[in-house]
Amino acid sequence: MFKNFVLLSYGSDVEYRRAIFCIFSFLSWKPDLKNIRFVIYTDYPEAFKIHLSSLNVQYILLTPELEEQLLNGTTFHHLIKVGVIDLTFKKYPGEHLFFVDTDTFFIANPSNILNSFARGKSFLHKREYRLGDAVSEFAVFNQEHFPLSFMRFISGRVLKINNKTVKFDENDYSWNTGVLALNNEFSSYMADVKDLTYQFYENSKWFVSEQLAFSLVLQKVTLIRPADDVVFHYWGRRQKVFMDNYLDELFRLNSSNKLDLGNTKLALKQLQKMLSNDIILEQINIAIRKKDYPYLIKQSLKIILKNPFSSNIFKQIYKELS
Repeated sequence: MFKNFVLLSYGSDVEYRRAIFCIFSFLSWKPDLKNIRFVIYTDYPEAFKIHLSSLNVQYILLTPELEEQLLNGTTFHHLIKVGVIDLTFKKYPGEHLFFVDTDTFFIANPSNILNSFARGKSFLHKREYRLGDAVSEFAVFNQEHFPLSFMRFISGRVLKINNKTVKFDENDYSWNTGVLALNNEFSSYMADVKDLTYQFYENSKWFVSEQLAFSLVLQKVTLIRPADDVVFHYWGRRQKVFMDNYLDELFRLNSSNKLDLGNTKLALKQLQKMLSNDIILEQINIAIRKKDYPYLIKQSLKIILKNPFSSNIFKQIYKELS
């Protein structure tokens, strides 16, 4: 049985480079490719073909018409992600699916995920927050109105999953969906994921509505396991700027149009450490701008304990405070 490694990459060279690097980081761990099919939804297949000619890749052209169809009359672009996952299940019935966002790379051997498409189980990237804590979590970014609207919408509301009534509340969790490893039987729930994504967004305008839909459905019908020990997800704007500059240089130096797998693997752990530190440093910067001194102390201690033997970390903290 094939397992479909699915990527959605469109719109710019930046997006194409992210996706290609993600695939090469996956390959650097030398997984068994015998039953893996790469399925890439893109508006520009030629950007990939020059790098991925040796792989089993199916390119699905993301036309403006298909994009409009997947958006379902909205401007919420994450509905496209939900749509391509649904399309893949329909195009390859009975096959398992492994979707990764392009702003990811593999930091460990993915075999544990590839060999664990068990019925009633799934992988998501990581558990992020309890819904009851979402308001305080997003208040740091002055975005508390999104979870407030969302919680008002789901509070006491009866919804449906697979024609069975369900309720969600503050004790459910939101998971990051930069990774989704789904058993083929989950295909029967994709209509519910699409419907809930649409309802959540229409009633809250929260930009993580598709993440909430996947999280809530999956925790009702599967045992979710985290994949953040295998995949690093650099979703923050500041981290994306860093990675995009890094990838621009990497692709420029590899003029043969082939990335060096050895160098890629050697760089992964270093990239992970640098980006992990930068996420905390960014929180320090946010805390000082908001004059949230308890949060500032918490994040400063966090990064110092994470790097106990680095004197340079104090310089980096000072730079954020300046």
